[in-house]
Amino acid sequence: MRIAYDGGAFRGFQRQPGLPTVEEALLRALAPLGIAPRLEVAARTDAGVHAVAQVVSFAARADLDPGGLREAVNRGTSPALSCLAAWRTDPSFHARASATSRTYLYVVGAPPPEGFEGRAWSLPDERGFPGVEARELDLAAMAEALAAAEGEHDFSGFARPGEQVGTVRTLLRTRAERASWAPLWTFELEGRGFLRAQVRNLVGTVVAVGLGLAPATRVAEILRDRGRYRGVRAPAWGLTLLRVSYPSGAVPFSG
Repeated sequence: MRIAYDGGAFRGFQRQPGLPTVEEALLRALAPLGIAPRLEVAARTDAGVHAVAQVVSFAARADLDPGGLREAVNRGTSPALSCLAAWRTDPSFHARASATSRTYLYVVGAPPPEGFEGRAWSLPDERGFPGVEARELDLAAMAEALAAAEGEHDFSGFARPGEQVGTVRTLLRTRAERASWAPLWTFELEGRGFLRAQVRNLVGTVVAVGLGLAPATRVAEILRDRGRYRGVRAPAWGLTLLRVSYPSGAVPFSG
């Protein structure tokens, strides 16, 4: 299945007792079909993080019609979650293990325009940057800082403390852009895999650079010295899982 969801309605993807999660919502929607599968997901998004192209796979003995499956999920879930497509696939396909890359988009506004409520980090932010007023962010400096993270690195300095075993990851591509019609900046990061909090900590560093509170070399310094990032973690609601890519022919859509 390919699904989209508003992260503000859920406490992340992974099932947690007593809390609304994407996994729990999907399992409840699938129950009337007589199945309770083990769900495999391309990226386990944290609480508040959105997705426009999440991929979920599962095995079932039942002969399920893809169209009926899609309808059942959309009928059995709130408007905050939508099944965009469903299909049969090769038994070897695995939503996470078969993926070649994942792309995240982070949005920042100073402040963001109407329609971006709950989808962008709004500046000024007294929690993150006390006493710092909203201002034009330095796009060139932010692009330079973000580009330093490209390639294979030990990202332990940008990970959530104590939750990672292997911390080496490969960031394939980054892009920083400013909208021409509003004080709105986007940061796109494509990688083979990400550590928990990695993207949000990277963006927090980059925005500090854009505000002139840190040098453009800060990301490179943390990666080089493997020091713990102690700056601002960008809030979850500005982050969206934008795309999951797979080998040609593995899924019925282009990634």
